[in-house]
Amino acid sequence: MPKKTPGKLNAPSPKAAFDQLPLGKLCVPVKGVFYRLHAFDPGTRAPWPPIFFSRRGSTRFDPVRGTGTLYLGSTLVGVLMEIFDDRWGPLGDSSRSLTQAELDQWWVTLVAMPTVSVFAAHGQNLSKIGTDFQVLSGDHQISRRWALRIMRHPANVGGILYPSRHDGTQRNLALFKRPGLTPSSFDATLQPPAVTHGTGPAKATSPLIFGPATLLRHHPELNVALQELEVAILP
Repeated sequence: MPKKTPGKLNAPSPKAAFDQLPLGKLCVPVKGVFYRLHAFDPGTRAPWPPIFFSRRGSTRFDPVRGTGTLYLGSTLVGVLMEIFDDRWGPLGDSSRSLTQAELDQWWVTLVAMPTVSVFAAHGQNLSKIGTDFQVLSGDHQISRRWALRIMRHPANVGGILYPSRHDGTQRNLALFKRPGLTPSSFDATLQPPAVTHGTGPAKATSPLIFGPATLLRHHPELNVALQELEVAILP
């Protein structure tokens, strides 16, 4: 087992050893309505489809050899931080802002998901699989190897529920593509805010359901979210 070291994310143990872990005991059922922040297609000026399971190998939990990963967040504040907070500076810095172009390039869609058993990447669970919080904040290439181990475990884990490295109170979900989640369906009544829907129209077992895409500029929760984050909009 690769040694854990401060400042350096360790690699996962070999697959045969990792598959022996009782990973199912470290999972929790998750169901409900989440936020999806997605960009627009510059060619059509329309938003890209909100349901996209990435296998690009460009983010933390989307290994190229995986089944595909869809990123969701529990709040608008959380998904804004995931996309923009790496470039936001401290309070008073001009970089702590959104531009007019960004307000017109990003869309927000609510996604309702059925009950899925996901690895709970918090508390002692990271230690129990042989790593630490760096899997949520360290090298993406190694984090994708952890994601692939979890994705291919015999427990058939449906994703990873994890706190944001930008704000530990925010809950994010890396949902793995599994049979039954697609093809997704559209529900025009799935409008923000998410809290008004409870667990939403999703059933215990059903495909994903998505609502209408809202341009970030026009999102009804944007002003409150930016006030909480103390982020400005540039003229």
